[in-house]
Amino acid sequence: MDQKGYIMSGLTILLIIPAFLLIAVFIDMVHTGSETQSLVIQSDITFYTAKDIESNIPVITEKILQEITNNVVKTGFPLTDSRNVIKSNLQEELNRLSEKYQNNESINVTCKIWSVNPTQDPFKIEINSTVYVQKGNVAHNEHISQNISIIDSNYPIHDPLPFIKCKKYGEMTNTSIKILYGSSLANLLKSKNLTNADAYENATSPLFIKKCPYDPYIGHGKFSSFIVLKNCMDNGYFHESSDGSCFLCRLEGRVTCSHYGFETFIVPSNSSNSVLTSAPCSIEHVLFDDSTYPGKEIIYYLNSSKLFLDNGHRQKYGLPTY
Repeated sequence: MDQKGYIMSGLTILLIIPAFLLIAVFIDMVHTGSETQSLVIQSDITFYTAKDIESNIPVITEKILQEITNNVVKTGFPLTDSRNVIKSNLQEELNRLSEKYQNNESINVTCKIWSVNPTQDPFKIEINSTVYVQKGNVAHNEHISQNISIIDSNYPIHDPLPFIKCKKYGEMTNTSIKILYGSSLANLLKSKNLTNADAYENATSPLFIKKCPYDPYIGHGKFSSFIVLKNCMDNGYFHESSDGSCFLCRLEGRVTCSHYGFETFIVPSNSSNSVLTSAPCSIEHVLFDDSTYPGKEIIYYLNSSKLFLDNGHRQKYGLPTY
């Protein structure tokens, strides 16, 4: 080959080398891009899985609260440690949910429930947890604190306290919205040697825990017939109270506790109290407590209904004192 041929061959090689280099760079870019895309997909999966677990915690908790409370209502036996029972049941359900992700999506998922506590809002409980999700080389770890309602309409929750306190004193029944005490509450009050305990023969109180919308509570005493008070009792509402027990302590049969709780009215039947002007105070934590105290009659709604309230509760609900 002559000199010119060598020169041409050399130039050809020099031209080919950059082409190979470009191809190598392109292949590396494609490979890197694929890895990046894979990491993005894994990151999305871990994030959305964690958020799905987080969104399921309130739903599962509300269902568990309903099931646990229904069992207490049915048996009349209080829980010894409501927080631990709820925590344990919730952990079992979340373990099952995590296993479904692991089996169906090949994702490593764990959700650890740390604690169940009362909150400053007595109609909610606090659930503290940690959610960990791993897919391939990407992991998501998050500590979560959620305040979960006990008054969700999808899983309505009974008031367990009356069924615990009156269990030994007679049969109780209920309608779709009210507890019917029969003779049980009157018998409970008689066992404490209280005057005019018969006023609570065939008394009623709310079956489900519902928050009263008439806030501030002083508005219950508006209008001469106290129609707001009547509507409140007809709908079976509960009211925030520093004297009444919280939901978690109610499950344990406690009438009062150190937490911020709630209270409701127990309504005497008209036939049982028509001639009485004084009887045990018609607030449920007062009637169930060992230190029950009396109240004086307050007649409402066209003189057809009656409660027995002390001055403290009259002031709270905007009713005239004596």
